[in-house]
Amino acid sequence: MIVFLVGLLGLVFGSFLNVCIYRIPRGESVVFPSSHCTVCNTKLKWYDLIPVLSFLLLKGKCRYCKNPISITYPIIEIICAVISILSVNLYGLSISALLIFIIGCLLLYVSVVDIKTYEIDLICLLFIGFLKLLFIFSEKGFSKAVLISVLCGPIFNSILNGVIFLVSREKAMGLGDVILLMAGGIGFSVKEAIVCNFIAYILGFIYIIFSKIFQVFIKKQMQDRNIPFGPFISMGVFITTIAGERLIDIYINFMGVI
Repeated sequence: MIVFLVGLLGLVFGSFLNVCIYRIPRGESVVFPSSHCTVCNTKLKWYDLIPVLSFLLLKGKCRYCKNPISITYPIIEIICAVISILSVNLYGLSISALLIFIIGCLLLYVSVVDIKTYEIDLICLLFIGFLKLLFIFSEKGFSKAVLISVLCGPIFNSILNGVIFLVSREKAMGLGDVILLMAGGIGFSVKEAIVCNFIAYILGFIYIIFSKIFQVFIKKQMQDRNIPFGPFISMGVFITTIAGERLIDIYINFMGVI
């Protein structure tokens, strides 16, 4: 029952996150005007706004103008539900669970906005950094060792990716990507920071490979464009935050077997 309620709250928050993703980059209020179709501007009824279910019942089209509704809306709602359930499963009904849920949703926001606009919201990164601090203190307490760990990740990430940023002249990654790695790296040990970067770069590399294979498969040369790195960094940050130490232990045990 708790899992169901937590997932339901995740879906509802995901619906709100969709509003933020659409409106904030445009400089619009997330409160006014009320939810409306972005094509015909018709005000939506409450039954048009039920997460996922409304999309399915409307068959992915606006009830009023019949224009298609982006599939990203239900996908984001489902991802938020998954994040909420995962957070509670890992940390129980606690402050840590709430913090990791919000961090996950903010990383999702950063990822989708980066995909759509090739820009990363720096204010959002400040929130991520602040919430990472609270999460670390909530999980590990407040001590000299914890304070040192708070600095290790950002310093390592800033040096490694700052060099890449300068050498590549922003072709490999933008300044927003570097800052995202710094904010997300708060509380990481050097080993965890390495894991975070490894995940981000591997996922980015896999995406590029599959993109090239897809182009060959459809026998069509797609227009070259920059690949937003924010989504891969966000996944690296989130995975490392909730499972970094476990991944390191698995690697050490695996190397010990070899």
